[in-house]
Amino acid sequence: MKKILFVMCLMAVTVLSVNAQQRGNRENMTPEKMAERMTEKMTEDLKLDEAQKQEVYDLNLESANKRTEMMAKEQTDKKAARENMKADQEAHEAKLKEILTNDQFVKWEEIQKEQREKMKDRRGGGGRPQ
Repeated sequence: MKKILFVMCLMAVTVLSVNAQQRGNRENMTPEKMAERMTEKMTEDLKLDEAQKQEVYDLNLESANKRTEMMAKEQTDKKAARENMKADQEAHEAKLKEILTNDQFVKWEEIQKEQREKMKDRRGGGGRPQ
């Protein structure tokens, strides 16, 4: 019985440790890596050409840098940071609309909607408190 309990505890510690490491890798991602990752995903999903890919990367990098900066500030003034992030997101979307074709932009909006639904499901259907 003691051996079984010990093995179960050992497995639980291992699972928690691996989960924490995976989350930590995501949180410690540089703005360049975030922009690169997002651009690759968009290139794959939206079939971007090389010119679009470079423009989207530049835009994603700019947004990632702003988000990283805002996240650091958020620790002190959450409401202002949230408003700044929303304004940045709207500006990002407007610039993206100029880069993408209409079909690509519609598809991107659909992908964003699906991702928001997935996040909502992960949070238990609630969403963030305002």
